[in-house]
Amino acid sequence: MKYRDLEINFSIENVAFQAISISIEKLEQAIPMHSHSKNSYEIHYISFGFGTLRCEDKTYDIVPGTLFVTGPEVEHEQISVASDPMTEYCIYLKVRPESKSVKGTFVESFLKNVFWFGTGDTGYHEWMKQIVSELEHRSLGYELVLQSLLQQVILYLTRKYNASNDFSQSDSESSKSNGVNDLTYLIIEEAFLYNYKDITLKSLSSQIGLGTRQTERLLKLHYHKTFQQKKTEARMSAASSLLRDTTQSVSDIAFSLGYSSVEHFSSAFKQSMGCTPSNYRHRQ
Repeated sequence: MKYRDLEINFSIENVAFQAISISIEKLEQAIPMHSHSKNSYEIHYISFGFGTLRCEDKTYDIVPGTLFVTGPEVEHEQISVASDPMTEYCIYLKVRPESKSVKGTFVESFLKNVFWFGTGDTGYHEWMKQIVSELEHRSLGYELVLQSLLQQVILYLTRKYNASNDFSQSDSESSKSNGVNDLTYLIIEEAFLYNYKDITLKSLSSQIGLGTRQTERLLKLHYHKTFQQKKTEARMSAASSLLRDTTQSVSDIAFSLGYSSVEHFSSAFKQSMGCTPSNYRHRQ
């Protein structure tokens, strides 16, 4: 279940947060390699099931209780174990510091962290269940309850970061004001993540309510890639997962990704990955 287009705003010290999307779903299909835009963070919590996270050329085993955060421009993918797929709670946040500097604030380490992997305790799971329950029932004052719960989640993670002292630096400058709704970035990322087979620049532009030229500029500004580069990247990430983790034939994979012929797919894959699909599968 996904709750999107939310307007749950809250602040911690001088830092403003907005929860754009909150979801709980069983990940029965692989989530191909993708990344998020500037000032966007996803908080992932695995309540049940097993799988693998691939992030920044490293592989992590996911078990029940796994908690991890993926920040701006961090490429990552998730693959469930087929016999026991992951059930994931996911919070998609946009962060906008209200001042130019966040030095000395409690959440400084959260803003500077672009990737963190660890575990959440029983209390964290209870928060996530309560967050989803509040969204489901929307009783009187649920927005205030959600603000409080989300603040606790951020503070909990910040303490985790400080305890492990294991975070990397990132550019925490606020996104340039360009009139684009924060939900736009989530729509863009989900479009490439789930609709890489059929997506076109025109259809993406229509989804986010911009012209094709504006969409291209937005992609270059926030993802440093053209539309075609993003589409190819999404297709190749999906192809890599399918070649590595399924027994589908190369021809079936080619057509599932929207290529008109196996030859076209093989040529594109070799140009992107440096080897043919068959060689890639053999190496894996």
